[in-house]
Amino acid sequence: MRDLDLGLLRAFATVVEARSVSGAADRLARTQAAVSMQLRRLEEDVGQRLLDRSPRGIRLTEAGQTLLRYAHRALGASEEARRALAGRQVAGTVRLGLLEDVAVGRLPRALARFSQAYPRVLLEMVVESSRGLDRRLREGGLDLAVGDPNIIAATPLARWHRPLHWVAARGFELDLQPPSPLPLVAFDATCVWQERVLAALAGAGIAWRIVCTSSSLPAVQAAVEAGLGVSVLLDGNIRPEAMRVLATGLPPAPQADFGLYRVALPAENPPAVQSLHDFLVAELEGLALGA
Repeated sequence: MRDLDLGLLRAFATVVEARSVSGAADRLARTQAAVSMQLRRLEEDVGQRLLDRSPRGIRLTEAGQTLLRYAHRALGASEEARRALAGRQVAGTVRLGLLEDVAVGRLPRALARFSQAYPRVLLEMVVESSRGLDRRLREGGLDLAVGDPNIIAATPLARWHRPLHWVAARGFELDLQPPSPLPLVAFDATCVWQERVLAALAGAGIAWRIVCTSSSLPAVQAAVEAGLGVSVLLDGNIRPEAMRVLATGLPPAPQADFGLYRVALPAENPPAVQSLHDFLVAELEGLALGA
């Protein structure tokens, strides 16, 4: 059995991420014809159609969805191998600030992989609100930070968007019939996402009452799990054993914005900081795409 060609897998994954052959060609610095040829070669190799094409764009077939998961793993392993070989030459300390919603999701497991690949780089992490991260960046207390670009004043080095989802406890019964207001588990007033949630409910004509307010993500998760009300969470912060996503009855949940920051960049980043920067760009893009 022949090994799958990593170059073909990268072309396939990039087309899916860019949502078009032309977009993938730009990212890969190749012609559209060359990228289309790579897709055909990959489909011939696996003997199945991977993408359905239409005037509205591309859509993964069932085989394509299966292969995409393995493509991400194979490409990730290749990149990790390169980082591991190069990482042993990099040393230093990096001060990293994280928004809590990111810090309790999948990113910490990714940072554990970074530490394995760069054993001589010491990570010093701070978990704080975006306003706190903004202050620390301005005071020079952090090298890198991941926070909300609607709050942090600096220009992000990179930016991502991720969907939020309406969630409730598994046994929660959604009742939107008047005069019953929607019980809402809310983040405090400093949360930009919360303002968008309330605006969406108002636009849909849905009355609500706030039954719990907290600036702590674990506290919001606990209130939802206890059945006190509904809230909006990132997919990585939904606990499927105790929560369910509410698919109907409510307006579309807003998206969450994230930015990667470093204030007052020197002419050249220290190797340890640059290594973590490159790693975070790749990892956060993958999380934004659901990889």
